[in-house]
Amino acid sequence: MAIANESHQEEQNMQEHHGAGRYVVIWIALLVLTLVTVFTGRMHLPSFGLLLALVIASVKGTLVALYFMHLSEHQGANRLVFGVSIIFVVLLIGFSLMDLGTRFRLANPPGSQYSDLQAVDIGANPAEGRTGGHQQIQKQGHETHE
Repeated sequence: MAIANESHQEEQNMQEHHGAGRYVVIWIALLVLTLVTVFTGRMHLPSFGLLLALVIASVKGTLVALYFMHLSEHQGANRLVFGVSIIFVVLLIGFSLMDLGTRFRLANPPGSQYSDLQAVDIGANPAEGRTGGHQQIQKQGHETHE
């Protein structure tokens, strides 16, 4: 019986129309967060750039779910499922970043910002003086055009 009452209350809430002002404010907040993502993506933030991007994406997703999908107006099981999903997203991001931060430095891929090893160019042949297949093709292309 509680489920029937809950859906009846939700139906009444859906019939109450909200003004467009709330949606405009959320839309502007999403645009600002997108601009922050773009500007911080162009910066070199090796220590917390990934964490910042994931937090901004999570906040944007939460805003969309709460206001454009009307989860802020729902009660009961819908809020519980949304809350548990947010907890799992935080745990997933947290455990992944903790694993990356506590990893043995030599276990990271060569050339990454977390590794002490230099990147290996598979197409390089030091005996011929080649630096790599792609760069060699570009050099040949420039020679023919000159």
